[in-house]
Amino acid sequence: MCSVGIFLGESTPRYSFPDDHPLRSSRAEIFLNKFREELNNKEGIRVMEPVIASEDLLLLFHTKDYVDFVKRASEYGFGYLDYGDTPAFKGVFEASSYVVGSTLFGLDMILKKEIDHIFNPIGGMHHARKDRAAGFCVFNDASIAIVHAKKAYGLKRILYVDIDAHHGDGVCYEFYDDPMVFTADIHEDGRYLYPGTGFSHETGSGEAEGTKLNISLKPGAGDEEFKEAFDKIEEFAHRIKPELIIFQCGADGLKNDPLTHLCYTEEAHRHATKKLHKISHELCNGRILALGGGGYNPDNVARAWIEVIKNLIDYHPVVTNL
Repeated sequence: MCSVGIFLGESTPRYSFPDDHPLRSSRAEIFLNKFREELNNKEGIRVMEPVIASEDLLLLFHTKDYVDFVKRASEYGFGYLDYGDTPAFKGVFEASSYVVGSTLFGLDMILKKEIDHIFNPIGGMHHARKDRAAGFCVFNDASIAIVHAKKAYGLKRILYVDIDAHHGDGVCYEFYDDPMVFTADIHEDGRYLYPGTGFSHETGSGEAEGTKLNISLKPGAGDEEFKEAFDKIEEFAHRIKPELIIFQCGADGLKNDPLTHLCYTEEAHRHATKKLHKISHELCNGRILALGGGGYNPDNVARAWIEVIKNLIDYHPVVTNL
C-alpha cells in the first residue's frame, strides 16, 4: 500500500466561475461528498489543507505582466481573463494561486520522499499560457511544476501524461522544443473540440523532436479505444524512462459530459492510473503527481477521481524468487 496526499479544504471550491459557467464549485463539492463516503479515514490517505503559492512561484512560468493583469482583474471582479471562456471574479488571483501552491507543495513532498504520491483535485489547468488565460485555466500549475522540478531538483526527464478530453496545449506547446519534457496526450480530435490542436504529426521540434506524443480519438470513442491508445503511452514511458510523472486526469472524456463527445466510463481512469502507478514504481521511485483537470458532469468527475485515488493507494509489486 502507498501513501497518497490529497489537498482538500475550505479553499478547494474557490476555483469556481460565476453564474452558469461549466466549471463551478459543485464539481469539488460532489467529489468531496463521494470521497467522504468511500475513502475517508482509509489507510494510506493523508488529507491536507490547500497551500497558496507566492508570486515568485507563479513567475517561474508566467510573465510578470500577465500575473499583474490577473491581480488587477481579481480586485475589480468583472470582465474576462481571455476572449470569453475564463471570466474574472473577485478573488480569482488567490483561488488560482491555491491551485499552483498545492501542486508545487505536493511535488516537493514527493521529491523529498515525504509521501509516495499526491492528488490535487483542483490542479491540471493545462490551457493557460505564459502570458494569458485560456479555456477556464488561469495559472498553469502543471507547467509551473515542470519548471520547478527542473530548476529546484535538476530533473532531466519529466513525463507529462494528459487524458483530459481537451488537448493540453498549454503544456505541449510551451515545452515543444524542450528535450527534457516528454508529453503524452490522449484527447478528442481537435477538429471537433477546443482547442483544435494536438495532432499526431506534432511530435516536438529541434532537439525535442520525438518527445511529444499526441493521440486523438474520434467523437464517440469509449474505453476500448482509450485502452488501445494508452498502450502507446506505456511504450513511450518505458522508452524514455522518466524521473517524474505528472498525470493530468481530467474527467471530461466520460460519457454525458456536456462539453465533449467521448464515451469513456471511470474504467478509463482506473486503467490509466493503475498502469502509470506501476510504471512510476518501476522507473522513477514511485514519483507520480496527479492533477484533477477538467470534467463538467460532477457525478462523472467524482467517480473518475475516486478511481484515481484508489489506484494510487493500491500497488502490489511483482516479487520474483532469485
